[in-house]
Amino acid sequence: MALFVLMSYAFNPEIKNVVLHRNGTDLETALPVSIPMASGENFSIDMDVSAGFASDFYLNIHPDDCVIELVVNDVKFPVESYPGYCSWNRGFVLDKAEIVKNLGKEVSDFHVRMSLRNGGGLGGLTAVINGGGFMLGFFTVMFFVLLGTLIFSVGSRFNIKRSLLVIFFIGLLLRVGYGQETFYDQRGHDVGGHVHYMKIIAEQNRIPSSNECWTCYHPPVYFVLSAGVWKMANLVQCAPQNAVKWFDLLISLVALGFGLACLRNILEGAPLFAAALLWSVWPSFILASPRLGNDILFYAMHAVALWGCLKYIRTGFGKYFIVAVVASFIAYWTKSTAVVTFGVLGITALLQFFKNPRTWSRSERVAASLFVAASVAVACVALTHDVVGNAGGNDNSVLVRNNPGNFLFFDLRTFLTQPYTDPWHDELGRQFFWNYLAKTSLFGEFKLLESPKGLWLASIVSACFVALLGFGLRGFWKSRWDKVQVVIAAQAFLFFAAMIALRLKYPFSCSNDFRYIVPVLLSCLPWVGNGFCGDGSSRKLKVCGWMVTLVFVVCSSILMMSL
Repeated sequence: MALFVLMSYAFNPEIKNVVLHRNGTDLETALPVSIPMASGENFSIDMDVSAGFASDFYLNIHPDDCVIELVVNDVKFPVESYPGYCSWNRGFVLDKAEIVKNLGKEVSDFHVRMSLRNGGGLGGLTAVINGGGFMLGFFTVMFFVLLGTLIFSVGSRFNIKRSLLVIFFIGLLLRVGYGQETFYDQRGHDVGGHVHYMKIIAEQNRIPSSNECWTCYHPPVYFVLSAGVWKMANLVQCAPQNAVKWFDLLISLVALGFGLACLRNILEGAPLFAAALLWSVWPSFILASPRLGNDILFYAMHAVALWGCLKYIRTGFGKYFIVAVVASFIAYWTKSTAVVTFGVLGITALLQFFKNPRTWSRSERVAASLFVAASVAVACVALTHDVVGNAGGNDNSVLVRNNPGNFLFFDLRTFLTQPYTDPWHDELGRQFFWNYLAKTSLFGEFKLLESPKGLWLASIVSACFVALLGFGLRGFWKSRWDKVQVVIAAQAFLFFAAMIALRLKYPFSCSNDFRYIVPVLLSCLPWVGNGFCGDGSSRKLKVCGWMVTLVFVVCSSILMMSL
């Protein structure tokens, strides 16, 4: 695996010798370039692009804010013909074939000069280069073949069910496939602020103040880790944003694996297989995998904490609760949503510690002490700081009503007839809390694929979601209420209560985006599995449930791989 990584690195194209020309001065720098400028200020950026051994590449360029002129090897390109040449969010792509066509000859080294105009605020440029061709594709395939072999080998040594290993590998392939084709800030949230946060830590070796950038109010753990990856990427002359993107994808595999481990401690048999399959291919979970931001580390640490709680309940060994406490503390210093994680730990502690302290083991005493200390620290921070930072800074275009009907009504017709939703348009269901939460649980706040194929797939997935919701309600009703069921039910209640409270305090559509509570699936999916293939389910119900599940899985996978 290491060999194929090194070979891929050797064959990858690179961007080097980046120079910013501004106000008559030349500054050697590195991408991304993002500095305060006057509105309407003109500047230019030079850089060299080397194709290396790659037979193909594409250069993804995001100007801040508008490219006035584009010159490659002294040949002027028709920049106006590229949609996104004046869009920071959209950007535009130059591939090798396009460049060679305009140059009229085959070359492997290119000097790119762009003249730009700032529209206000920060000005600069972000560009990421990705290689293509047979050899790079071969190296990638071989890496993941070996990774699959490694997963099965290690899993077999730990006596993990092969069905779960297969499901994990399916989830891995979907995430890698989606990440490979996704630019680092595509379908993201506040990515510019996250990049600024990382860059301050990486380049200035300090934690910024909470008001130094749009997202600097966030706890620092994720950004410190990402800054380390950023520094390493700069050392080996890789695009740091790309490196962080793949780092996030690796973290998502931790979330995927520990989520499967949680389900293994809740279910067995066919319900386990159904819930695990849904967890591995759930669309919004895949969308978050390569996204720059602290969401994915929170998912991973919450999954580790929940696994520790469930193992502690199942075995009685205090060492698992110690793992849960440590993971919860890391989760809180990653994202403040982890107050819910501490709530889950509190429920577990009440269920397990409600006995004579003299019967506690040594590890349980240590776990109890750590839990109390961590809880006090978290409570002090939560009560003395604004844990939602810039939530009140949204503009009125995303303002929604907080009438009782907005929380009590679910607009089924809109949910089924409108494939996607967004934070701005009432006709897409944003006014209704449960509509917006359910739709963003599938596709986020994005219109993923608006071709006829994409609209059909999204509509089918939405219809299957409604059926799965029915199975979940049946599974909840039929559940046998032991300690594990109490914990996962309490987790679901706390997550949903937190979302309602956030929406009430900050009445914006984006306040109830499902991305904040993705780990709640670890409560809901076990009920779905038990709802159609648990004890007492008829053969017709099982057949219907499996058909819905498989259609959901297949359509979701095709949609993700079509982006």
